[in-house]
Amino acid sequence: MGPTAGTQPPSQRPQRREMTEEERLDAEDAARAAKFRDLYRPRSNPLRFNFMGRAVYSHVGNNQRTASGRAGGLELDFGGTLNPFGFALTVQAKAALISFPEDRKTQMLALLGGGPTVSLGRLSYVQNGFLDLRVGYDILYAPTRQLDRVGQPDPNADVQARVPHGPRLNLNMGLMLYQAGSRRYFQGFGVTVGYQALVGSLGGEMPFMHMLTFGVNYWLG
Repeated sequence: MGPTAGTQPPSQRPQRREMTEEERLDAEDAARAAKFRDLYRPRSNPLRFNFMGRAVYSHVGNNQRTASGRAGGLELDFGGTLNPFGFALTVQAKAALISFPEDRKTQMLALLGGGPTVSLGRLSYVQNGFLDLRVGYDILYAPTRQLDRVGQPDPNADVQARVPHGPRLNLNMGLMLYQAGSRRYFQGFGVTVGYQALVGSLGGEMPFMHMLTFGVNYWLG
């Protein structure tokens, strides 16, 4: 009796081709990428609260050597994220010692203030970590003092506080602490490298200055 209709001998059945190791790895990578894409960037694109805190140290100077010093403190971003971009209000508070060699030595003692910031939003999520570029512009208040000829604060000096301002750029990277499930907020820790140009002062004279910044960050979003 021959084979019944609709059946084939095993030797004539089409054989399923086994995936190569490279194809299997590519399929796993694609599945993993799709999982994180749906987890981090849902199609509904909800607006979510985002916070980033940075503890930083900055070296300050310029090419003309008319300013030099250092600053250290906190930069805090409060804002929101969407899938393609994010926005925040940045607040910074730093102790500083920035000197200007003039007729009498002038020093800025702190940098306080902030300004608007835009970021990559949820595009910054990269599977188990984050890589975020943030750009902003700050207006700061800088208490200022003058020193006498022997290097002591001069109580009789009539010195005006500076109001430095300028663009800011931060590259933040780190690892997520939690990425499984459908959690609304994710947390991470990492490092920050940044640059800020202080192009001038709204109060008093001040030379152009560069600030190169290094630090650590905490991410919630």
